[in-house]
Amino acid sequence: LSKAAKGEFLGHHEENQVSVMHKYADFFDFSGMEFDEALRVYLESFRLPGEAQQIDRIMEKFADRYCTCNGDTFSSADQAYMLGYAIIMLNTDIHNPLAEHMMDKTTFIG
Repeated sequence: LSKAAKGEFLGHHEENQVSVMHKYADFFDFSGMEFDEALRVYLESFRLPGEAQQIDRIMEKFADRYCTCNGDTFSSADQAYMLGYAIIMLNTDIHNPLAEHMMDKTTFIG
């Protein structure tokens, strides 16, 4: 199974696929890992799908799992989700050859 196919499957919203995505994320033990390291380990195992809603579902579960493994790092999984999504946005902006304009600080924060 290719990383792209795995990512597409994990990102779908059907109940069975969401259940599989949750079980898949729960397979990872992020205990003691820095946030960026855990995100890198997780995202190296599949390719994120291109649709924002699919990325959203995957990142929500990642954030939840990271906080379960590292209870004192964030006060809520929402904070971990926001940071993870921001990292992905910035990474995409930097490395996407189709991006015409790089995001500046004001655009990112706004």
